[in-house]
Amino acid sequence: MSIEAGLFNLLKTITAIGTRIYPSVMPQNPIYPNVVYQRISSFDAGTIGGTESLDMGRFQIKIYSPNFADTVSVLSSIKSVMSGKSNKLMQMMDYESDTKLHVQIIDFQLSDDIVNG
Repeated sequence: MSIEAGLFNLLKTITAIGTRIYPSVMPQNPIYPNVVYQRISSFDAGTIGGTESLDMGRFQIKIYSPNFADTVSVLSSIKSVMSGKSNKLMQMMDYESDTKLHVQIIDFQLSDDIVNG
């Protein structure tokens, strides 16, 4: 299973977002809160024995909602679900005035052995 599929399976356990989890682009007229995820970069990490390689990547999750409290709550749930499975690199928030949406953003590293293992 790809890291993306494993990430989706982890995120769909969060009841506040259900299956409102989208790769790369949010659809038109979505229901909020929702999550958009994407792989920012990739690299293979060889193992000590050199016989396998691990698929690793840097990912970004954006949580969107017109309600700021919803984004904070979903972010907290994502941190709980990802605890011990990822290396958080960065977290920030934003407000998109043109769409009137609050956005929580988190960047982290994942590997296929952790997400799928």
